[in-house]
Amino acid sequence: MERVLDESKPGFTVCMANSIGITAAPEAQSANADDVSAPLFPLPFTPFEFYYLLEDRADFPSVFPVTLECRGDLDRAAFAQAYQIAHVRHPFLSARINSDARGWPYWSDGETVSLQWTEANSTASSPAVCVADTGGLRLRVSRDGDRHTFQFIFHHVAVDGMGAFLFIADLFLAYAHYCSGEAGEPELRPLQPQRLRDRDGHQLFNRKVKLIDLLRLGKVFGGLQFRRPAVVVNHNEPCRESLPVDTIGEYLVHHLTEAETAALSRVARVQTVMLHDLLLRDYFLTLERWNRGTREGRRPIRMAVPTNLRRREDYRMPAANVFSLAFITRQGRQCLRRGELLTSIRDEMALIKSQKRGQYFEAGLRISSFWPTLMRWSVNRKWPFATAVFTNLGTGLDNVPLPAIDGLKVCGALTFEGGAGAGPLRPDTRVSIAVHTYAGRMAVCLRCDPSLFRIEQQREILDSYIEHLRATIESAT
Repeated sequence: MERVLDESKPGFTVCMANSIGITAAPEAQSANADDVSAPLFPLPFTPFEFYYLLEDRADFPSVFPVTLECRGDLDRAAFAQAYQIAHVRHPFLSARINSDARGWPYWSDGETVSLQWTEANSTASSPAVCVADTGGLRLRVSRDGDRHTFQFIFHHVAVDGMGAFLFIADLFLAYAHYCSGEAGEPELRPLQPQRLRDRDGHQLFNRKVKLIDLLRLGKVFGGLQFRRPAVVVNHNEPCRESLPVDTIGEYLVHHLTEAETAALSRVARVQTVMLHDLLLRDYFLTLERWNRGTREGRRPIRMAVPTNLRRREDYRMPAANVFSLAFITRQGRQCLRRGELLTSIRDEMALIKSQKRGQYFEAGLRISSFWPTLMRWSVNRKWPFATAVFTNLGTGLDNVPLPAIDGLKVCGALTFEGGAGAGPLRPDTRVSIAVHTYAGRMAVCLRCDPSLFRIEQQREILDSYIEHLRATIESAT
């Protein structure tokens, strides 16, 4: 896996943090956000995009995999045509990163990277994603008889999870059109590419900043820098020294039954919490039990939770990175009272949404980008921002407007049997869980640092989480 921040290339040095998203290089200055006639590129970076560029490492690339499992016949020519259409509609996934004479990064137009077609039992490695050279997406399609696996590898510099599903929806809607034999181009929902120029219009400093905002900013960003969270301990010797490229997209998946999925939703309603709160509470319980009795067990568990920052006018924006991170921290002793833990998570998640607390992490990055040394230190410090990551992908695949048979989406001659995905890792943020519900069944996806955790340990962590979810169903609390 090539490193996105390639220091062998002129200009790609950390000093380019000097003015990310604040005073863009002249050649990367964007036109007015409403000007549809002006060329879209070049575009300056936002601070959050630059954060993920700096976070990108050879062993820990800032990528997230999404896998779709289908059965039926696939028309490769029609799919390749739909792939091109989807890329045209979502230009950030084929855009490239360049730097100007002063070393500041900016987005420039790029060509679509071709698909990778493989057969069952192929030895081909997972497709590498290097935004500077190949754009923000690679896709491998593997065939095993009448079954097809679509493995998307998205780069977080270019796109977030919601943007990824926007691209996937357009891809398969266009494919359904070409398979139908209808003339002309597919009729897809209208997008406004010019909105990409204002993709960080949600930022805190675009409105009148109050004293309470500055206090929250200091508490959130300062706490991340100076309060060390726990790491998920490895109870055995590390299994390898580095992360091979062919493990980048690997993760474990457990599919709950329809009855279990429905039961969790019922428990959430009875407890007057969101399902997200319930899943997050059991994640805390899992990690507290895993770390119990170790030195890390005495440190607080800090969970990173992606938060969508799109405004109403942004929902016609093509796929992009328009989210931030909120952080929820709990001491181990707080995890011993599951009822109180759930209530506190519900209340804090409500505040994160109502106060848009994800803005404060992004605002801290924006301020840091004024001083290159501070930005470097912030990203490369000795401890992580978070112990683990939790992502709820919701019902993304269910929301694609395709016909369904027995609850399963149908696209041409393909029937979608399931989907899954997992978030990125970084040094010492060793565990990531993502959940996705499709056709009434929840998929729980666990991604661990494979340089530390053998597959047996990874299964233990996933099994422990599923055990907690089943205990929640049984106790209805």
